[in-house]
Amino acid sequence: MDPRPILGYGRRSMAFEYKPGIYQTTKYLPGNEAEIGPGELVLIRTDGEFAPASVLKPVSNRNNQWQFQMPGIKIPSASLNWGDTLVKLPHEGFYRLLKEMTFDGGGRWLVNAIVQLGYTRKAEPILFIAQRRNPLASNDLFFSDKGVKVELDGLMERIEPLAWYQEPNKSDS
Repeated sequence: MDPRPILGYGRRSMAFEYKPGIYQTTKYLPGNEAEIGPGELVLIRTDGEFAPASVLKPVSNRNNQWQFQMPGIKIPSASLNWGDTLVKLPHEGFYRLLKEMTFDGGGRWLVNAIVQLGYTRKAEPILFIAQRRNPLASNDLFFSDKGVKVELDGLMERIEPLAWYQEPNKSDS
């Protein structure tokens, strides 16, 4: 008997199931090679008009976080297994260091330091250290727009996600 699955009534194809989030591409998106190539940061959306899955490219960076180009490119049904070639990335956001980081020239970031995780357009992770300004004008933390590139391999063993309260937009009230 043939061990391959039989497709038919009540059975689903074995297409990749896309999950929303940020990824690094490793292959061209078939049918859209000019727009999406290997080694790029992309956002996958699966909600609403983006369903079943769309890929969005980064367009601008504010406060070390990417905004992605709308409406994106619907992933062609003939390319649904392209998702198997993507590398899932940790969310951009705030983390604490689990291990001290030392730098050439004598600098170091201590265990439990608050860092922000961001990415280059090539999906290279960058850490930004939280700082308090001197003189202290307000009780805010500051994150420079210049960070330190780190390797993706082993990154999640070096950082742990933090929770924070996001104040709503003033115009929303």
